[in-house]
Amino acid sequence: MSKFKTIAVFAYPAEAAVIKSKLESENVPVFLRDEFTIATDPFATNAIGGVKLDVYKEDYIKAIGLIEKSNPEITQRLINLVICPKCKKRTVREQGDVMTATTFAERLKAV
Repeated sequence: MSKFKTIAVFAYPAEAAVIKSKLESENVPVFLRDEFTIATDPFATNAIGGVKLDVYKEDYIKAIGLIEKSNPEITQRLINLVICPKCKKRTVREQGDVMTATTFAERLKAV
């Protein structure tokens, strides 16, 4: 079982670095997954699923509060864990970010 929890997913490492700096200035350790992979090949961001901003589970509530206070529009990128409709056992990520939708139909679905 993981001791980290993903707070947000970003298309590019530079976007994640801004939030990472804010959280680390408030003594919340932050880990960026897939940061270097996407930095070397930006076109892989859709295949990999973006840069994941992770914090320790015990810091999750504090981190969410700091993000919402400092940057309210970032809440579009916060992820929610849902039960898989097929297997009913595992949790999967669901992201409803209008800005990363590629087609008009996807933008309508995300809203």
